[in-house]
Amino acid sequence: MSIPTPSETSAAPIWVLLGVKRGDNQQLLSIAEALELPFRTIQLKFNRAAEYSPLLLRSSHLSWSADTPLEPPWPRAVLAAGRRSVPAARWIRRQSGRRTRLIHINRPRAPLSWFDLIVTTPQFALPKRPNVLVNLMPFVPRSGGTPPVASLPSRAANLPRPWTAILVGGNSAPYVLDESTALALADTVNAQVRSTGGSAWVIDSPRTPAGVMAIIEQALEVPAYLSRSRDGENLYDLLLSQADRFIVTADSASMLAEALLSDRPVTLFDRPGQPDAKRRFDTRWSAAAARAPTSMKARLFEAAVDLGLVTRAANQRLLHRALEDAGIFQEAGRARERATSEQQTTLLRIAPLVEGRR
Repeated sequence: MSIPTPSETSAAPIWVLLGVKRGDNQQLLSIAEALELPFRTIQLKFNRAAEYSPLLLRSSHLSWSADTPLEPPWPRAVLAAGRRSVPAARWIRRQSGRRTRLIHINRPRAPLSWFDLIVTTPQFALPKRPNVLVNLMPFVPRSGGTPPVASLPSRAANLPRPWTAILVGGNSAPYVLDESTALALADTVNAQVRSTGGSAWVIDSPRTPAGVMAIIEQALEVPAYLSRSRDGENLYDLLLSQADRFIVTADSASMLAEALLSDRPVTLFDRPGQPDAKRRFDTRWSAAAARAPTSMKARLFEAAVDLGLVTRAANQRLLHRALEDAGIFQEAGRARERATSEQQTTLLRIAPLVEGRR
């Protein structure tokens, strides 16, 4: 069955609220396309009020605007991700007379009962609830066909094989990509390429701090090409299909999943995080609740999580450990099999909501 072209003008049963994070947007669009129903994409813009908690903003229009007018007919379901999109999703639901179903990706940092379904992954450590679906892999598509070699930059197309693609993320609390981390990453690349031979392709992202690529470039001692998004060059999708192996920084679950779904070897580059005071407090409270799950402290913690007053700090190591335990890094094809199964389950959970069934 072919996937319908998204409609921006006609009535669509699904509205997709796009934010500022590439990984979130990619998951939302992947789900919408997989549902094989017409959908409408709406790009949200946020102002300073978006920093306030959804508990305060609720279903208001104070913190966001849309790139197109939002008018009836209202959708059967809204797909959204991230804390900032919550007021917009709830505003649409209120306009629809509460008929629109809300499907949220990752974690909303808001009361879990506000949503019909939350699709999440281990690093967010959401509690078990009937409306919370915990998958191991983010909902991202497997890379498609091989682009032509002619699409590669002429000055780099003849770099020796095998190609090691280094996918560089950025600052994503508690991870900080600073000078020492950049130098450590360059050391890892040097060691990997010396071991396997070939060359390195270093690809940054919009989140990569300015100056980091220059530090990496100076520290590399192996044949390499550096692709900078700020220069308007985007080799990400091309290298996903052409690279022979990957090194991925630990801050992005989507980036890691895309590399794993290539069925080629993936090395995770991890560094100790730098948690802020709130994350340290939340982590201590969470640990105390886990040690005494029937205590008053644990019950208060669970209640605070349900209300969105406290969110466990996103702990990418929980995801990495779950991937390791499932053998995803060790066995080619395991990531694809797991992702396919989880995506089917996710679509089966969403379909009744879009159709108006509980």
